[in-house]
Amino acid sequence: LDLGWMIYLHHFFQDFTPLVGLPGIPGMMRLDAVAASYEKLSAHQPRDLEFYALYAALRHGIVMARIGRRGAHFGESVLPPDPDDMIPHRAAIEAMMEGSYWATRR
Repeated sequence: LDLGWMIYLHHFFQDFTPLVGLPGIPGMMRLDAVAASYEKLSAHQPRDLEFYALYAALRHGIVMARIGRRGAHFGESVLPPDPDDMIPHRAAIEAMMEGSYWATRR
């Protein structure tokens, strides 16, 4: 069970819901709540969830970059001048690395 992936992917979609005029489910998959639930059910305390969520975001960024390159290869899109612009959650990754992303998502 990859808690980091589950937590990150929920927040990835949650970050995009306002852009399409939807509220999302902002109280779901909070770091501390997920850790507490997991510990209660498994008797194991998950650690370093911020790291594992960042790792998941980076893996997802690689997938998104590959999708962007594939689209350009087949003429469906144009590569941006900055390859990092192919990663729609680039700002989230940067905030995770700075340590500010999880301040309101615990």
